[in-house]
Amino acid sequence: MAERPLGLTIICILGFLGAILGILGGLAIFGLGAFFGGMIEGMFWGALGALGSGIGIVALIISIVLLYAYYGLWNMKKWAWTWTMILEIISILLSLASLNAGIIIPVIIVIYL
Repeated sequence: MAERPLGLTIICILGFLGAILGILGGLAIFGLGAFFGGMIEGMFWGALGALGSGIGIVALIISIVLLYAYYGLWNMKKWAWTWTMILEIISILLSLASLNAGIIIPVIIVIYL
């Protein structure tokens, strides 16, 4: 097997850390949405809590799949490049939609890959 390039190694390590933080963030958003949705009475707050929980679940799923994709990149699997590109482009679009400053890292990863 060919040796993994240094840039890919750095991206994989940062990707692992980012995916782990994404998993923790998704769990936190899910938990807070469920907590506040159940604590505060009223249809609006219940719907807002459900929306927060849904966003947390989506973030959790994307982060888990991204963690697996970075594992594939670490092992230099061809399928991992495709999945990483798709998920990072989704991440860029979500960052654009939320006007998030975290758009820089996914853009660098897509440019490098």
